[in-house]
Amino acid sequence: MLPEILHRIVAHPRVYDIVQNLAGTAELDRRVGDVVGAMPGRPVILDVGGGTGLPTSLWPAGPMYLCVDIDPVKLAGFRQKHTAGTPVRGDGTHLPVRSASVDLVVCKNVSHHLSDSDLPSLFRECARVLKAGGRMLFIDAVVAPERWRSRVLWRYDRGSRPRTVEALRQAMAAEFQITEWDVFTIHHRYLFGAGVRKP
Repeated sequence: MLPEILHRIVAHPRVYDIVQNLAGTAELDRRVGDVVGAMPGRPVILDVGGGTGLPTSLWPAGPMYLCVDIDPVKLAGFRQKHTAGTPVRGDGTHLPVRSASVDLVVCKNVSHHLSDSDLPSLFRECARVLKAGGRMLFIDAVVAPERWRSRVLWRYDRGSRPRTVEALRQAMAAEFQITEWDVFTIHHRYLFGAGVRKP
């Protein structure tokens, strides 16, 4: 009962953003920004499961930013926050985006919402939409049973399928050549991976 009440409260976009900030999302965003690097003029950036959207300060000037999320309430919050960018309702395992049309895919805090059968589809779809030479940046929390804060947070998280670092590496490596890989801790233990689509 309590988790359902909390989920309804956190579904409100402003509350969702506050909770994300308390959970350390600014550090996750900083890590994304640190590796964005050089991009083509007018890049197409796809934020898979983007919720209310990433900070525009992470991107070079003039990108086409697409925020895909399955939750219309989060996308309404995106519209309130962002004057630029396009909210798109869709599922990360069946992206409503043309093949080979995106320069950068960002996927933050999504995989723990997916079943084991859907996880490969997430990476397959992200690879499908990337242009040749395009990159994927992937961040999510992982299993860390020795961390009591992490155990408490997972208890109240709507997506409660955290995986091991190795399981996520294998899933990503099936579609991507991994170029960066880091494991770090905020409240949860997280992993950060960057990769390019396999030929």
